[in-house]
Amino acid sequence: MATVDSAEQLTVHGKRLVAASMYAKGKAFLGAAILLRQKGGHEFVVLHLLCQGIEVTLKGLLLFMDYEQYKPKLRRIGHKLLSVSEAAAKAAGLPPLKRDVRTELEALSNLYSQHLLRYGSGYDILVNPSTIPSNRVLRRMAAVLRLAERKGFCA
Repeated sequence: MATVDSAEQLTVHGKRLVAASMYAKGKAFLGAAILLRQKGGHEFVVLHLLCQGIEVTLKGLLLFMDYEQYKPKLRRIGHKLLSVSEAAAKAAGLPPLKRDVRTELEALSNLYSQHLLRYGSGYDILVNPSTIPSNRVLRRMAAVLRLAERKGFCA
């Protein structure tokens, strides 16, 4: 297995490749969530994949916009979907999320950051995952992807 020196300095091209890799992985997580939902997969897993896709895709877009500024901030943002979403919207000059989308994303973020969607807990038996709204957030992410690809961020 190859090892990578984390102190290694990347070229501008290398930084774009890292951003592109994150963006592509995030899109794959989103695609997996959609496919799993269509096939009747476990909804907690669908929601986890959706959240992971949002996190990684938006972090990839932030790196595309300004690698030097955002790379050191990504770990601090962590799994806080609202934080990464607000940072991406601000960096892209987009308006803040509408209240209904923000509320949905905030609820998903709370579950995701506490790992309640991924690991087993009492939450699994107390909450029916199909009652956790996610469609507004998913539609918003589809719009973000269309905009990013039209603007050439992923190229």
